[in-house]
Amino acid sequence: MSLHLSVLIICNQSNGNQEIKRISRIEEEREKYQLVKRENINSINFIYHYKFNNFSDLATLNQEIKLFENLNKIVIDRCDLNVIKQIEFNNIKIQDYYLSNHSTNIPISLATNVKEIANLSIAPNNLSSLIIDFFKRSIKVKRILEIDYYSPCQIPFEELLPSKVLSCVKNYDLVILTIRDLYYLLKSSPNLKRLSFYICFDNLIYQLTNKKTPPCKCSLVKNGANNDDEYFDQTWINNYNTNNNENDNFNNDQDIDQFKFYWDFISNEIKNHTKLSFLKIVNKCLINHDSGSNYQKESSFPQEFVEKFSYPFKMNNSIRAVMFNGFHTPEIYEKIIINGNKSIFHYHSEFLDHTFQKKIEYKESIEKLLSKNHHIKYFLLKDKDNNNYLLNYSK
Repeated sequence: MSLHLSVLIICNQSNGNQEIKRISRIEEEREKYQLVKRENINSINFIYHYKFNNFSDLATLNQEIKLFENLNKIVIDRCDLNVIKQIEFNNIKIQDYYLSNHSTNIPISLATNVKEIANLSIAPNNLSSLIIDFFKRSIKVKRILEIDYYSPCQIPFEELLPSKVLSCVKNYDLVILTIRDLYYLLKSSPNLKRLSFYICFDNLIYQLTNKKTPPCKCSLVKNGANNDDEYFDQTWINNYNTNNNENDNFNNDQDIDQFKFYWDFISNEIKNHTKLSFLKIVNKCLINHDSGSNYQKESSFPQEFVEKFSYPFKMNNSIRAVMFNGFHTPEIYEKIIINGNKSIFHYHSEFLDHTFQKKIEYKESIEKLLSKNHHIKYFLLKDKDNNNYLLNYSK
């Protein structure tokens, strides 16, 4: 019977000489109990010294690997692919991989022994073609994060959908999405457990109320790249269409139908999701950097928006924690909790405006709500001045 143990190997640099140092855990354990044997070890983990990105003696390393007859996986925290491809083992998992236009790494396609990446970080200003090329190989990616929170999402979800390469992704930490992005993300990633993204609330409210509220600047941006009539939330397309023309009424109706198609799918997908456990949504707009200037001026959300936005959350049974940053009134939380959701235990809300004047009323409203709903373990309120108000009514 395999003991599911790992051997840690530290690659270090000492006095200018590169060396491989294997922790003597095997020998120590054998001396104590005569239990841990090479044939019982099924995975090896490599831990890199931060100054060192090369193995000094790959031949020696490859000989060592062959001594573990039941080895089925090697896990490496980070490494040059030029090194990894020379490791004579066909099932390697990389913990952290940085995808960039300026990377000195060889293409991932040449490191054919890499089968899995735990965390894929996508640098700013990547081309969609680079991301598509990366996923041409059948590599399991567990988590994808974008590291520039002031850029639009770069992942071409629609193009990647047919290949099903995102079906293994369980965690997304993304920048600014459009509703269309979110639609294709959910279609592409059925095993999703954690999702974090930014979206323009002004535009979302504008769309969910059938354009009855003031639009954001980004609401007037059309997707010139696809040459269709859908208004997008964001703005890598610098193609404004603010002038009236004879087709405006037709286009507006078409926009509403297109948005409704995407939202209906998103709403039903979240409502019926059985794996999603954490969701974070933050208000941010690329065009209007003072995002939230419209909806936060109002004393309450439009009722139509409250109903449509809260519906999938109050019906979902898998989500355990939510973070909604930018809600200036507690209406959404009231709708979710009062209407019977008992599966969400953790709530986090952050005010985005330094001048927000209704903190006390907001806090009192949440306290009243929680006093009658003891299944909630905690509700964290936070403002821009980093003042935290932790409300806990769990028994």
